[in-house]
Amino acid sequence: MYLPKREDTDDIKKLLSSLVSRSKAITALLISREGICISKAGNVETLNSTALAALVAGMFAATREVANIVGEEQFSILLQQGEKRHIHISLIGQRNMMIVVFEDYRKIGRVRHEARTIGPDLVRILEGREKSQKDDAEDISVPEFREFALNLIDRIFVVGKEEDASS
Repeated sequence: MYLPKREDTDDIKKLLSSLVSRSKAITALLISREGICISKAGNVETLNSTALAALVAGMFAATREVANIVGEEQFSILLQQGEKRHIHISLIGQRNMMIVVFEDYRKIGRVRHEARTIGPDLVRILEGREKSQKDDAEDISVPEFREFALNLIDRIFVVGKEEDASS
Protein backbone atom coordinates (compact mmCIF):
# COMPACT_ATOMS: atom_id res chain seq x y z
CA MET A 1 0.00 0.00 0.00
CA TYR A 2 1.21 3.48 -0.83
CA LEU A 3 0.62 6.33 1.57
CA PRO A 4 0.91 9.90 0.30
CA LYS A 5 3.70 12.27 1.28
CA ARG A 6 2.98 15.07 3.74
CA GLU A 7 2.51 17.73 1.04
CA ASP A 8 0.24 15.37 -0.91
CA THR A 9 -1.82 14.75 2.24
CA ASP A 10 -2.29 18.51 2.60
CA ASP A 11 -3.48 18.74 -1.03
CA ILE A 12 -5.85 15.82 -0.50
CA LYS A 13 -7.28 17.43 2.64
CA LYS A 14 -7.86 20.70 0.75
CA LEU A 15 -9.75 18.83 -1.98
CA LEU A 16 -11.87 16.96 0.56
CA SER A 17 -12.56 20.19 2.47
CA SER A 18 -13.71 21.89 -0.71
CA LEU A 19 -16.03 18.96 -1.44
CA VAL A 20 -17.52 19.18 2.06
CA SER A 21 -17.98 22.93 1.75
CA ARG A 22 -19.52 22.96 -1.73
CA SER A 23 -21.80 19.95 -1.22
CA LYS A 24 -22.81 20.88 2.35
CA ALA A 25 -21.77 17.38 3.46
CA ILE A 26 -20.85 16.52 7.04
CA THR A 27 -17.55 14.84 6.32
CA ALA A 28 -15.44 13.28 3.59
CA LEU A 29 -12.75 10.63 3.94
CA LEU A 30 -10.24 9.12 1.57
CA ILE A 31 -9.42 5.53 2.46
CA SER A 32 -7.35 2.73 1.00
CA ARG A 33 -8.89 -0.53 -0.14
CA GLU A 34 -7.19 -2.07 2.89
CA GLY A 35 -9.36 0.10 5.15
CA ILE A 36 -6.79 2.68 6.22
CA CYS A 37 -7.95 6.29 6.50
CA ILE A 38 -5.58 8.42 4.40
CA SER A 39 -7.23 11.80 4.91
CA LYS A 40 -10.43 13.33 6.25
CA ALA A 41 -12.19 16.68 6.26
CA GLY A 42 -15.29 18.22 7.72
CA ASN A 43 -16.85 17.34 11.06
CA VAL A 44 -14.80 14.31 12.10
CA GLU A 45 -14.68 14.79 15.89
CA THR A 46 -17.60 12.48 16.61
CA LEU A 47 -16.80 10.03 13.83
CA ASN A 48 -14.75 6.87 14.38
CA SER A 49 -12.92 7.17 11.06
CA THR A 50 -10.78 4.10 11.72
CA ALA A 51 -13.78 1.82 12.15
CA LEU A 52 -15.66 3.46 9.28
CA ALA A 53 -12.69 3.02 6.91
CA ALA A 54 -12.29 -0.65 7.81
CA LEU A 55 -15.99 -1.43 7.53
CA VAL A 56 -16.45 0.41 4.22
CA ALA A 57 -13.42 -1.37 2.75
CA GLY A 58 -14.96 -4.70 3.73
CA MET A 59 -18.34 -3.65 2.38
CA PHE A 60 -16.79 -2.57 -0.91
CA ALA A 61 -14.97 -5.90 -1.23
CA ALA A 62 -18.25 -7.77 -0.70
CA THR A 63 -19.99 -5.52 -3.22
CA ARG A 64 -17.25 -6.28 -5.77
CA GLU A 65 -18.16 -9.96 -5.47
CA VAL A 66 -21.84 -9.12 -5.97
CA ALA A 67 -20.87 -7.17 -9.10
CA ASN A 68 -19.02 -10.22 -10.42
CA ILE A 69 -22.08 -12.41 -9.86
CA VAL A 70 -24.24 -10.08 -11.95
CA GLY A 71 -21.62 -9.77 -14.69
CA GLU A 72 -19.84 -6.55 -13.74
CA GLU A 73 -16.18 -6.19 -12.82
CA GLN A 74 -17.10 -3.86 -9.96
CA PHE A 75 -19.49 -1.08 -9.03
CA SER A 76 -17.72 2.27 -8.91
CA ILE A 77 -20.24 4.04 -6.67
CA LEU A 78 -22.21 2.87 -3.65
CA LEU A 79 -24.93 4.84 -1.93
CA GLN A 80 -26.30 3.96 1.48
CA GLN A 81 -29.45 5.79 2.56
CA GLY A 82 -30.31 6.03 6.23
CA GLU A 83 -33.12 7.74 8.07
CA LYS A 84 -31.07 10.84 8.89
CA ARG A 85 -27.63 10.32 7.38
CA HIS A 86 -26.43 8.89 4.11
CA ILE A 87 -23.08 7.87 2.68
CA HIS A 88 -21.78 8.09 -0.85
CA ILE A 89 -18.79 5.87 -1.59
CA SER A 90 -16.83 6.07 -4.82
CA LEU A 91 -13.71 4.44 -6.18
CA ILE A 92 -10.73 6.73 -6.58
CA GLY A 93 -8.30 5.03 -8.94
CA GLN A 94 -7.64 1.35 -8.37
CA ARG A 95 -6.59 1.40 -4.72
CA ASN A 96 -8.67 4.02 -2.89
CA MET A 97 -12.22 5.05 -2.02
CA MET A 98 -13.83 8.30 -1.02
CA ILE A 99 -16.60 8.34 1.57
CA VAL A 100 -18.92 11.33 1.85
CA VAL A 101 -21.34 11.50 4.78
CA PHE A 102 -24.27 13.88 4.34
CA GLU A 103 -27.72 14.51 5.81
CA ASP A 104 -30.03 16.11 3.26
CA TYR A 105 -30.82 13.37 0.73
CA ARG A 106 -31.99 16.02 -1.73
CA LYS A 107 -28.31 16.96 -2.05
CA ILE A 108 -27.28 13.58 -3.51
CA GLY A 109 -26.86 15.10 -6.97
CA ARG A 110 -24.58 17.80 -5.53
CA VAL A 111 -22.57 15.24 -3.56
CA ARG A 112 -22.12 13.04 -6.64
CA HIS A 113 -21.14 16.03 -8.79
CA GLU A 114 -18.55 17.31 -6.29
CA ALA A 115 -17.14 13.80 -5.76
CA ARG A 116 -16.82 13.33 -9.51
CA THR A 117 -15.18 16.77 -9.82
CA ILE A 118 -12.34 16.12 -7.35
CA GLY A 119 -11.90 12.44 -8.27
CA PRO A 120 -9.39 13.01 -11.10
CA ASP A 121 -7.30 15.36 -8.93
CA LEU A 122 -7.17 12.75 -6.16
CA VAL A 123 -6.16 10.05 -8.65
CA ARG A 124 -3.40 12.29 -10.03
CA ILE A 125 -1.99 12.91 -6.54
CA LEU A 126 -2.21 9.27 -5.48
CA GLU A 127 -0.87 7.77 -8.70
CA GLY A 128 1.97 10.29 -8.75
CA ARG A 129 2.99 9.14 -5.27
CA GLU A 130 2.71 5.45 -6.19
CA LYS A 131 4.95 6.01 -9.22
CA SER A 132 7.60 7.85 -7.21
CA GLN A 133 7.59 5.12 -4.53
CA LYS A 134 7.94 2.43 -7.21
CA ASP A 135 10.82 4.38 -8.74
CA ASP A 136 12.46 4.64 -5.30
CA ALA A 137 12.05 0.89 -4.80
CA GLU A 138 13.68 0.19 -8.16
CA ASP A 139 16.73 2.32 -7.29
CA ILE A 140 18.44 -0.66 -5.65
CA SER A 141 19.21 -3.32 -8.20
CA VAL A 142 18.68 -7.03 -7.66
CA PRO A 143 22.42 -7.90 -7.71
CA GLU A 144 23.16 -5.12 -5.19
CA PHE A 145 20.37 -6.32 -2.92
CA ARG A 146 21.51 -9.94 -3.24
CA GLU A 147 25.06 -8.99 -2.28
CA PHE A 148 23.81 -6.92 0.65
CA ALA A 149 21.59 -9.76 1.86
CA LEU A 150 24.36 -12.35 1.60
CA ASN A 151 26.78 -10.10 3.51
CA LEU A 152 24.16 -9.55 6.18
CA ILE A 153 23.60 -13.30 6.53
CA ASP A 154 27.35 -13.88 6.73
CA ARG A 155 27.66 -11.31 9.52
CA ILE A 156 24.80 -12.88 11.44
CA PHE A 157 26.38 -16.33 11.35
CA VAL A 158 29.90 -15.05 12.07
CA VAL A 159 28.65 -13.29 15.19
CA GLY A 160 26.84 -16.44 16.19
CA LYS A 161 30.03 -18.53 15.84
CA GLU A 162 32.11 -16.05 17.87
CA GLU A 163 29.57 -16.12 20.68
CA ASP A 164 29.57 -19.94 20.63
CA ALA A 165 33.40 -20.02 20.73
CA SER A 166 33.62 -17.67 23.68
CA SER A 167 31.07 -19.56 25.80
